[in-house]
Amino acid sequence: LRDAITATRNFAGITGKLSCADKGTDKGDCATGEALAVFQISGEDVASEDAFPPDVVWTPTSGTETIATEEPITLRVMVMGNARVEDFATNEFTQYREEQTGIKIDWEVVPSGAGPEKLALALASGDLPDIFLQMSIQPATQSVYGGQGLFQPLNGLIEEYGVHTKAMFETSPQIKPLITTPEGIIYGLPKHNECFHCYYSQKAWINTVWLDKLGLDMPQTTEDLVDVLTAFKEQDPNGNGIADEIPLVAATKGWNTNIDGFLMQPFVYSEQFNHRYMVLEDGVIDDAVTQDGWREGLRYLNRLFELGLYGEESFTQGNTDVRALTENPDANLVGLGIAGAMGAISQMDGELGRWLEFRPLAPLEGPTGRRETIYNPYSTKHGECVISATSEHTVEAFKWCDGMLSLDNTMRAILGRPDIDWKWSDEGETSISGGQAVWTRVLSFGDVQNYHWAQTGPSYRSFDFRSAESAIDPEENSEVILWNETVEKMQPYARDIGQILPPLTFSEAASAEYVDLNLAITDYVLEMEAAFALGTEDINDDDAWAEYVATMEGLGMDRYVELHQEAYDQQWKGKH
Repeated sequence: LRDAITATRNFAGITGKLSCADKGTDKGDCATGEALAVFQISGEDVASEDAFPPDVVWTPTSGTETIATEEPITLRVMVMGNARVEDFATNEFTQYREEQTGIKIDWEVVPSGAGPEKLALALASGDLPDIFLQMSIQPATQSVYGGQGLFQPLNGLIEEYGVHTKAMFETSPQIKPLITTPEGIIYGLPKHNECFHCYYSQKAWINTVWLDKLGLDMPQTTEDLVDVLTAFKEQDPNGNGIADEIPLVAATKGWNTNIDGFLMQPFVYSEQFNHRYMVLEDGVIDDAVTQDGWREGLRYLNRLFELGLYGEESFTQGNTDVRALTENPDANLVGLGIAGAMGAISQMDGELGRWLEFRPLAPLEGPTGRRETIYNPYSTKHGECVISATSEHTVEAFKWCDGMLSLDNTMRAILGRPDIDWKWSDEGETSISGGQAVWTRVLSFGDVQNYHWAQTGPSYRSFDFRSAESAIDPEENSEVILWNETVEKMQPYARDIGQILPPLTFSEAASAEYVDLNLAITDYVLEMEAAFALGTEDINDDDAWAEYVATMEGLGMDRYVELHQEAYDQQWKGKH
């Protein structure tokens, strides 16, 4: 109800646009601010002659409540840079939020990929912003620095001021335990996105134009893929008479663009989201990266490299580099790209239409018959708004973050301007899930722009919301394509949810140990993965492999697994 009321803001009425700007006066469409409001009425209120008007629990002032302050406030916000946002300082949604809340923002934009380093430097210096936004601060890191008094616990603020946070908890009750430490503390607000195709986002996108030109079928096995990529390399599928085709590309920066997600999966469970490199089997956790299957997967990556089917840049480049290859004006140069969606490797709705040339593969069958889709139904991204305990404006900072979870701000932050970038759907318009559509995308997502924040910061999108997007223009609607391709190719091979390790939170005592182990182990795995795949270390040398496994043990892999098992047993055993 409150979101529907909010959506009437700026509606073109007979005498002008609806506005709640005059709250507190006898003017404006909201009059006193309680003409359009949500009230909390109890049985005692009904029985009492003195209980009216009842308590107002929400009013639609500028979409959310204005954050009242005695003096003008400027909040310092450290935000992770977003390649799709031209300038946070001048962004139209930023201006909207400043008008909405009365709070100005002093931005410190962190270069993409430099988040952990910048976060560590800020925490070490003690010179903290009021808000860490989109820094994706993991639960263990929250516990460590929260325990040191650097992050503000949010429990009391949520209870007193968290209108939208509490509404989110009520609608999606699984979120609260996912962001709560074992000590019962919440340090950060999440980005929650119940996105069907995102549940199966470890995908690989193949150039169907090339397949058709060469008369090739979609590869179904790891051997099929070798044959197809070899044909891409040797048979000039882009037709320019130059041997410039790159059969396979991956990237270290981008949504699931890393090479060890989709391509390791036919050999060993290779999750890339909640707890990378961990495997859950019947309640028992182990690591994946010292297993025989991991070694076989590395052999496969090395074989592809030795055949010249991908280059070493797949271990260093970002997805913007890949996009430059697919959008090459003379000819598409890419045969297969590893990514969560086609927009991660090509320009969505670009003039060349290259993104429409790609479709996802079904999971490949490995040499042992293993064929499985990585499935991640846990849609909560942690630490999207974390407030510094040193801030002089913790209440205002929290209200500002809480307001981001409203429908109005979620739509504007992610999609942009109402009736320009998106609109409410017409009656009879079909949704991507086959029902009545609720909202329609007008302009494409993915271009560099200055109207919205391109999914930066906390937001809340339920499954009903995501699946109610209009299926207008289905042949060129990315969400329709993603939905249908996922249903057809990914969902049938999904891993059972009982065998998926859920997001875990660690106690304050365990978190410090976890953070150190996680950094050392992850760095070493990535280093050796590149070395074995590119042949600087011989994956077929038993001594080299034994040394790798011994080093992992020396780094504390057994203890790392044990920390996960302890947290799982405490939080999830027998519950999923």
